[in-house]
Amino acid sequence: EPFMMIQMWSGYSMGQELYNKDLDQYEPVDDRFNVMLRRVRLGFKAEPYEGLQFTVVGAYDLIGRDVLTAQVGGSNNGSLPDFGIWDAFFQWRVKKGSEAFNLVGGYFRPQLSRESITSGWSVNSMEKAMSQNYIRRHLVGTGPGRALGINLGGLLLSDGNKLGLNYNLGIFNPLTLANNGNSVGTRFAPLFVGRAVVYLGNPEMTKYKIGYDINYYSQRKGLSIGGGGSWQGQTDVFESSYAVGTDLLFNWGPLNIDGDWSFMWREGRRPLENDTERMFTYNSNTGHLRLGYNFVAGKKAFLEPSFMLMQFNGAKGLDGQADAKAVGAFSGTERTYDAGINWYLNKKHLKLTLHYTWRDGNAGEAAPGFTGNQYFSQSEVGAIRRGNWLGLGVNAIF
Repeated sequence: EPFMMIQMWSGYSMGQELYNKDLDQYEPVDDRFNVMLRRVRLGFKAEPYEGLQFTVVGAYDLIGRDVLTAQVGGSNNGSLPDFGIWDAFFQWRVKKGSEAFNLVGGYFRPQLSRESITSGWSVNSMEKAMSQNYIRRHLVGTGPGRALGINLGGLLLSDGNKLGLNYNLGIFNPLTLANNGNSVGTRFAPLFVGRAVVYLGNPEMTKYKIGYDINYYSQRKGLSIGGGGSWQGQTDVFESSYAVGTDLLFNWGPLNIDGDWSFMWREGRRPLENDTERMFTYNSNTGHLRLGYNFVAGKKAFLEPSFMLMQFNGAKGLDGQADAKAVGAFSGTERTYDAGINWYLNKKHLKLTLHYTWRDGNAGEAAPGFTGNQYFSQSEVGAIRRGNWLGLGVNAIF
């Protein structure tokens, strides 16, 4: 079963600033209009045998992107866009007729943080909450958030489907930061990730899967409460790395509320000027809260105004920021607001979005040129102060 997914956005950016190293100051860039293919997916799904499925998805994102616009993301994908594997995994239902045990293996997202494991076509803000970037980089070291691994998961529902449990336990390859990204280094420790969700009322799903939705178009009345964590032992970068998080999804007819919060720690050490060594535990946290409300606008159409708040909290002091840098973590603070309206013409398969996004960041005691979080940094550019933007987009799934 082949499929194609497209997000085409136009945006007008305001207030973006670029750091001038020679003058040690931030300077404004021109406000600008930009059209880009934010996300494109080409893939297929198949079930060659009963209970055994596989999914392969390719991606070419950010085509036409100007890196001095205010949107988050990587650099322009170029005049001849690169195409790469985004997901490639199998799913095997262990027992026929039961969703209790499913084995997933391949290249996919470790199941932690609702926002990280929810598709950009399913959220009701224009852009995903970039709290996902902080937890993804904490887990696997990259923005896409994928890793090779094996996951055991299942879905247990009561008679009548008014009470349920969804669980996932996985083991994944660790960060490959040594040997030009080809090895974990001299010290090895795998990544362990787990998450469990309790359903009260209508469940999110009746068949196990590792993809999630937020808007059920007024058909669900239920609450999902999730919690999970991760653990990784000593590597060449840190002594240990771990996280815990909680999340929720509340759908009550036309009302949709979702959110998550993750707490992250890394233990490490770094040399000091007096020939001593500082041992430390660095911590940061991030999350989002988002709400929307469906208004019927036709036989299959819905209008949904929505609002999102995202926050990241890291160290503001110089010692804490030095600790963060030593273990590859983020620091300072960042806050993002998103407000707008979504017009669903065929649920998530065809959606128009009009949103305004504005941001604030705090570098703490750091000098100008700080690049410790997404508000202050842009790939292929360096130090910035990220601006605000007004966006109009179309999401389509074929």
